[in-house]
Order: sequence, then structure tokens, then C-alpha cells
Amino acid sequence: MPTLTILDLGGVLFNINFARTRRALQELTGYNGRNLAFGVETQSDVFVDYDRGALSTAEFRARLRTMYGYTCTDAEIDRAWCSILDDGLFPFASDIVRSIRLRHAPRPNDRLVIFSNISELHYLDAKDRCKPVFSLVDEVYLSYILGLRKPDPQSFLTICETEGIQPSNTLLIDDSVANCTSASSLGISTILVSDPSSLL
Repeated sequence: MPTLTILDLGGVLFNINFARTRRALQELTGYNGRNLAFGVETQSDVFVDYDRGALSTAEFRARLRTMYGYTCTDAEIDRAWCSILDDGLFPFASDIVRSIRLRHAPRPNDRLVIFSNISELHYLDAKDRCKPVFSLVDEVYLSYILGLRKPDPQSFLTICETEGIQPSNTLLIDDSVANCTSASSLGISTILVSDPSSLL
């Protein structure tokens, strides 16, 4: 029976820095001092909505200006938002994917996919740098296109249904406790990643 392995992108293959983006957003012209909740486990609704495609990029910028008082240009907002991605893929990211393929999806019918909580701007900024790992998996699922975002259980179920593989034959490899907890509730096996190099 084929298996499905769902591999996270940010924090597992791609080195992301939430604190850098929080600082960059706080430094934009007009910032009103309102709390910016933006982290791996907890984010403000505006960031969640943008990740799952409920807001267009233009609507996202407008919401940020309303919430945080920004008077800067679109380009300045975009640069601050994308600063989380400045470090790029981990140097060993492709080796991680190859290792996971060998250990968890070695047979021809086994499936290895990437599922990322990612906004349109983040994807456009990172897509070329992600080509080395995207080329090693069978499919790439992006939350803003899927219309669903982890840890929503339906996001995992939709991928399982699309791939034609039951949750009981699925493994999630992710750096978020909330995502792993949600997947586990569906019968999906999980590996919680604290050190990506441990996957080699």
C-alpha cells in the first residue's frame, strides 16, 4: 500500500526568521505601535488570512495600513514582509529531501510532497530559490492556492484525498507543535522537527 509523506518547507528546508519580519514591519513609516503577532505557532488573523488566500496581495497591504498605520509604499511593505526569507534554503535542504525519500517514500507508488503555509508575496520571493527542493518532490501544495492552511485539519484531509492516500498511511514532518497535533488527531503519523539537520 502506498504511503504519503508531507514535508513542511519553512523551518524544515528553508531558514525563516519571524523576528526579522516583526522588526522590519515595526520600522516602517507610520507604524502605530500596535502589537504584531507573527510567529511559528501564533499569528494575527491578517497574516493567517493572507496565507490561506482569503486576502489578495492588494487587500493584505490595505489591511496592514489600516491596522498598523503604515504610510510607506507598497514596495516597502513587501520588502519588510519578505525579510523573513532572507536566509534562503538551508545548505543541506536537498540532502534532507533525498534522505526522507529513501527512508519514508522509497517505493515507486509512495508519494513525497511539500505543504507550506505561504502567502503569494512570500512564494514569489522564494520560488526560484526553492527550485532545488521542489524538483525532488512529487507535488508542492501552497496554502494560499489551496485555500487552506495548517493546522486546519481539513488542509491535511484535502491533501490526503487529492493524493488518494489515507491519513493512516500518511506522515507529516513539520516544525510546528500545532500542526503535528492537528495531524495526529486525524491518524497521521508525525515527526516534530526542532533541528532540521537531524533529518539527514
